[in-house]
Amino acid sequence: MASTKIQVKKADLKEGKPVGLDVNGKKVMLVLFGGKPYAINSVCSHRGGPLEKGAMNGNVVTCPWHSAQYNVENGNVIPQTPWGKHQDSYKVKVDPDGSIWVDA
Repeated sequence: MASTKIQVKKADLKEGKPVGLDVNGKKVMLVLFGGKPYAINSVCSHRGGPLEKGAMNGNVVTCPWHSAQYNVENGNVIPQTPWGKHQDSYKVKVDPDGSIWVDA
């Protein structure tokens, strides 16, 4: 997987407010949690809902379509929503200038 520098900088992100991105043709949700950016596949594994439009509660994003829930730190589905499957998660690196790189 190649790292791709994205247009969003860390300073542009707001804690717990996901954003949707296209990274090398993949739909990716980027979110700041605990001051650290995380990236997972933004297309819900259940029915394709846009996870970047979902609500955050701690480290969990809830799909706005059918409420499947995923841990943004690793993409794992929360056991209480077994209709979803684990999402791909992507390594994120932040340069000293705040530039963000995503491995997707």
